[in-house]
Amino acid sequence: MIQQILKTIYPLNNYNIILADGRFPKDKYLQSLLKSAKKIIACDGATKRIIEHNIIPDYIIGDCDSISQLHYNKFKDKIIKLSDQNSNDLTKAVNLADSLKLENIVILGATGMREDHAIANISLLLDYTKKIKKIAIISDYGIFNVCEDTEKIKTIEGQQISFFSTNVDTKISCQELKWPLNMHKLSSWFNGTLNQATHQYIFVTSTAPIIVYRAFCIK
Repeated sequence: MIQQILKTIYPLNNYNIILADGRFPKDKYLQSLLKSAKKIIACDGATKRIIEHNIIPDYIIGDCDSISQLHYNKFKDKIIKLSDQNSNDLTKAVNLADSLKLENIVILGATGMREDHAIANISLLLDYTKKIKKIAIISDYGIFNVCEDTEKIKTIEGQQISFFSTNVDTKISCQELKWPLNMHKLSSWFNGTLNQATHQYIFVTSTAPIIVYRAFCIK
């Protein structure tokens, strides 16, 4: 199901992957994406799990407080140690991808495990898109990406949709929904959640960048 939906709404070609230290994808198709990626950047805490799946990342980055000494020694030629505590390891990985001029980035493992990390990682998408235009977080349950101004977004009729903003003054309009929005103010996190697409495309207009979530769940 995930493969069918993802290929429809977010087709992947010539992509690169950043693997964060959250829940490793359980879905076999998402795991296959790792094996097919052009480049893989792993946050240091994700090293153990990706190696267990017989996948060797091209780069391992972070403050190295979450990597075993065994893996540190074995993959030291791939490790970039950054002790800066003002940014998390995922942001360090995104900055590395930007410096390498990598495009079409898929972030896996950004959710699950610790909820505070998941919230931070999702909200940081708004910053990441300022550096890398096409970048998304994909989990076993759905996909997050950023929408700016007016955009046409591929959906599936019946797909669960949510919108989020870190700006309490953001207003959003979208008609192709079960509950249409007309300059609806996203004054809190829940104000744009739990809607449903009624067409194969939705046209979203927002007064500030927003995060769009499309679930791998169809009703």
